[in-house]
Amino acid sequence: MTKPPRELLEFLHRHDHDVQSVALGLRTIVLDETAPCHEYIFAMRSAIVLLYGPTDRVIDDCICMIGIYRKHVNLQFTNGTDLDDAFAALRGTGARMRHLTIKSLPELGRPEIREYLRQAWKLEGLTRPRPRQRGDVVTVVKARALSKKPSRAASLPSSPPSFPSSAPSGRSRSAPSRVRTRPASRR
Repeated sequence: MTKPPRELLEFLHRHDHDVQSVALGLRTIVLDETAPCHEYIFAMRSAIVLLYGPTDRVIDDCICMIGIYRKHVNLQFTNGTDLDDAFAALRGTGARMRHLTIKSLPELGRPEIREYLRQAWKLEGLTRPRPRQRGDVVTVVKARALSKKPSRAASLPSSPPSFPSSAPSGRSRSAPSRVRTRPASRR
């Protein structure tokens, strides 16, 4: 089993223990059915997203994803409309995507979860060549962005920057000295 990365556990800390357990359990099932694969993890405002694909271009080649929300977890299929929905369990009205909603640990035993995962990868021409081994999952975690934008004042330096000057000494670029000349008197 692939241990969840520390960053994923940090992302999950804001969720209830039940949602955390469902998310980590579903991740284990996805990795069991799809490895070798690439996993890309990131947090958004209202969800944590785990993408799975056959290449390191997971965002472009995504086959399935786990969406972790406050009260449930979704297993989403990017080409869900192409799956054979014999269990009539897939939900969604989009042009391509379909998903399963999972709210409790016992639901992870539903046979359709593994069946849909196998179908999704098979549709892409991918099959598991051998049982999963250590190192079969390449995980990338996108670090969480700052939760609050720094203020403009915080980004300004405390003292004005000093610029080198090519002006003669005693003169600065910002305030050049001007010599007033009087017009020549007419006699």
